[in-house]
Amino acid sequence: MGDYDADVVIAGAGLAGLSAARVLDAAGVSVLVVEARDRVGGRTWSAPVGGAVFDLGGQWIGPGQSRMYRLATELGLETFPTFEQGTKVVEVRGRITTYDGAMPKLSPLALVQLQLMLQRLNALARRVPRDAPWQAARAERHDATTLETWRRLLVSHPAARGVMDAAIRTIFGADAGELSLLHVLHYVNAAGGMGALTETKGGFQQDRIRGGAQQFASCIAAALGPERVQLARPVRLILHDRDGVTLIAGGSRLRARRAIVAVPLPLADRIEYSPALPTLRSQLTQRAGMGATVKCLALYDRPFWRARGFSGEAVCGDGPIAVTYDNTTPDGQAALLAFVVGRPARGWSERAPAVRRGEILGSLARWFGAEALRPTAYHETDWAAQPWSGGCPIATFPPGTLTGFGAALRAPVECIHWAGTELATTCSGFMEGAVASGEHAAAEVIERLG
Repeated sequence: MGDYDADVVIAGAGLAGLSAARVLDAAGVSVLVVEARDRVGGRTWSAPVGGAVFDLGGQWIGPGQSRMYRLATELGLETFPTFEQGTKVVEVRGRITTYDGAMPKLSPLALVQLQLMLQRLNALARRVPRDAPWQAARAERHDATTLETWRRLLVSHPAARGVMDAAIRTIFGADAGELSLLHVLHYVNAAGGMGALTETKGGFQQDRIRGGAQQFASCIAAALGPERVQLARPVRLILHDRDGVTLIAGGSRLRARRAIVAVPLPLADRIEYSPALPTLRSQLTQRAGMGATVKCLALYDRPFWRARGFSGEAVCGDGPIAVTYDNTTPDGQAALLAFVVGRPARGWSERAPAVRRGEILGSLARWFGAEALRPTAYHETDWAAQPWSGGCPIATFPPGTLTGFGAALRAPVECIHWAGTELATTCSGFMEGAVASGEHAAAEVIERLG
């Protein structure tokens, strides 16, 4: 290998980085992965809570995510369906109603406005190119508009707005007023429509992984071996030229022909590059911001909500919870999962633990019964407090970002390539997108290496 430690060094052992390493290794390219955390998996993280393993990060896959189902089969991982039978709950402005099916029970006017907006959003999204949203016919206009500004033209009913607020916060970890309309349209098109983003059965929340979704990453890392996947080695500096790259990672100096940076966009901006990156790339990462997401798990002796005819799903436009799910394990450990996302999630961990817990359990009790107040275990994961993630589920783009700087999103810089779920042209923001982006970056490297 001469003066090189590997043909390719990859920064980041999430699904994007490890998928790239897997493809490169299969092609006979020597590869080394360095990870800042003391674990692999990135925004997937499976850990014991109350004696059972739960996903503290990304956990679902669904129809349209063929890579993940294929990878599960190859790695010997078992999927099982998310429980969704029974009555669902919606709370907006303090009014609680129940419903069955995909659409909440709202007034006729609210329901018409909500359906009209969803139809219009899907129609506009289909016109946005998945690989270059900045080239859409109305790209400049849509990128100069926030989702909130556009939504006001179609939705005035507070119940419809509340339901949409809960969905948007959960999908993006941000509020409608912070998101470029073009960014939202591209994200919706990459998923194949709003239905995939919001529905359980038939949508991207359909299936879970027995034992946790982090196994995707841990199985790939185990196959590569500990010498080629090195933990607790954050990349601080990347020196690059036409002949290769040098990464300063955890006090070590690693030389390679090429590098793949597979970390969240805002974290990629914290790495020092010499020479400095082109201004378009640098300005792009400066503008991207991670969403705010807190996953709250409440464990119980039994799934009492099922006995009362509830599915465990709730939608709330009032906060702090946006949505809930039945998160019971296939081995029978009963659990409810609640998402605190967007504005209510900011500064969540700075509040008193007893107050946070009380708000979450109090909401669950309003919807599913007083037994929710007596969990056997309770756990929160605030992703904004995770230093090597900075937030979850995705990096978001405010107005003007994609049309001004989007061309630099996937463009290599000399010997540096980029990967991450936000770079994917299909299922962006999901595990499927992370794997797709890693495979794309690996293909670029193989082509450049000849």
